[in-house]
Amino acid sequence: MLSVVDHCLRSRNYVNVVVAGKHALPQWLTMDEAVVHCTKDRHLAVASNDQGSEPDVVMACCGDTPTLEILAAVSILRQHLPDLKIRVINVVDLMKLQSASEHPHGLSEPDYDSLFTTDKHIIFGFHGYPG
Repeated sequence: MLSVVDHCLRSRNYVNVVVAGKHALPQWLTMDEAVVHCTKDRHLAVASNDQGSEPDVVMACCGDTPTLEILAAVSILRQHLPDLKIRVINVVDLMKLQSASEHPHGLSEPDYDSLFTTDKHIIFGFHGYPG
């Protein structure tokens, strides 16, 4: 949260929306790791057991509660299907999912495809209005 708010306060000519919960949650990253997660890693952090190979499924999330839900689902899947290769992607900036031609934060098609693949199922946890 501190890294995101810092980014928002330093930005100019943007409308920034920060949605934050009011309850204490586990902190998965140090501050330095959070800065990398939110900036240098294209706002998409990949934590997976596919070891750089093609995953069998991509599980993505955006938001604190959806992230906890996806991590719980991945834990259950790994317990019952240990050979399943799962790629977990945590999206910090939803605009990264737009095409780079449509939004300045958007990913290029090759970058998007390298994260989400071109032919695997994607399960995306998000609590929000889709349209």
